[in-house]
Amino acid sequence: MDISSYTTEDFVLDPAFRKWVLQPNAASNRFWENLLTKHPSRYKAAKQARLIVLEMNKRNQSQLSETEILSLWKGIEKKASGQAAIRQDNVVPLNSLSTFERNKPQTISRWKIHQHFGFRVACVLLLSLGLGYFSGWLFSEPPVQRASVPSTVHFLTHTTVPGVKSHLTLSDGSRVILNSGSELRYLKDFVTGDRNVYLKGEAFFDVAEDSLRPFRVHSRNTTTTALGTSFNVKAYEGETLDVSLLSGKVAVKREGGLEEPVLLVPGEALKIDTEKDRLVKSPFDSDRVIGWTKKRIIFQETPLIEAIRVLENWYGVKIRIVNRPGERVLLSGKFQDETLENVLEGLKFSARFNFAIEKENVTIQFKK
Repeated sequence: MDISSYTTEDFVLDPAFRKWVLQPNAASNRFWENLLTKHPSRYKAAKQARLIVLEMNKRNQSQLSETEILSLWKGIEKKASGQAAIRQDNVVPLNSLSTFERNKPQTISRWKIHQHFGFRVACVLLLSLGLGYFSGWLFSEPPVQRASVPSTVHFLTHTTVPGVKSHLTLSDGSRVILNSGSELRYLKDFVTGDRNVYLKGEAFFDVAEDSLRPFRVHSRNTTTTALGTSFNVKAYEGETLDVSLLSGKVAVKREGGLEEPVLLVPGEALKIDTEKDRLVKSPFDSDRVIGWTKKRIIFQETPLIEAIRVLENWYGVKIRIVNRPGERVLLSGKFQDETLENVLEGLKFSARFNFAIEKENVTIQFKK
């Protein structure tokens, strides 16, 4: 975004700037602070625009008398010149501008005097037209942007059957690898607002960076929010819900819960027991978590039920256990692009079972 030639009016008419002033958050603070740091010559225009946006919003429902107009203008003029304190409850601090305040010029050129006078006249004209009418136009999206928003929202659903994995690229450039036996529901076009997707099963996300539009993955009453990052979400029914972060930052929040969002940094995973609503954060083995994206099956003391689900999804088969083992079975092993027969051969000795494969049906019988 280029603000190198922005005037006060340009800032006021910019929807993203108005949204930042009136509805600030951490992402928009960073975005605008970075822009203003890169373009210090724009800080005066930005400060004046902020005051106008705040005043317009404060009085957007009223029609002003001539006395009120003059009073309001005096307040704006004082604030713009730094002669009055700014109310902190309505203002988003432009902390990045403090550096420029110390070095601001002490003299005003003739051109700047005329510019200031023109700006003052423009404000008075706007006020005289009535802030109630003007703010209704000011705080709405420009007609061109409204026309670009589709009248109906189109969701797409992508499903992978057992034995099949899928690679997707979403409209914002984010890339998704969808594991077997999974489903992803998403908007055909992320036109406005947040980027929301809905996951059943497991997927790896490489999110395109967009500081103004968070990327949210909704799965089993849990929301994972990212701006630009890569992470894995495993949300199969009947198992713990796991969010594992490889790069960037994400916030994980249980929907309807009272807990604050859990922030993850690279190398951290959050394991959620959705039945007991219990959360555990810990380091994770990236090879084990995203090995499936590289055709690797990795079991590391994996419970039998989970291992069966992995094999059924991976190979598109149905596994039947003839007899239950006398003790809890935990499976371990690493397999790179192997056949189902080779995987079962590698597991049967430590787990003490025999197996038979007949087309898409597998029978496992544990030894006594």
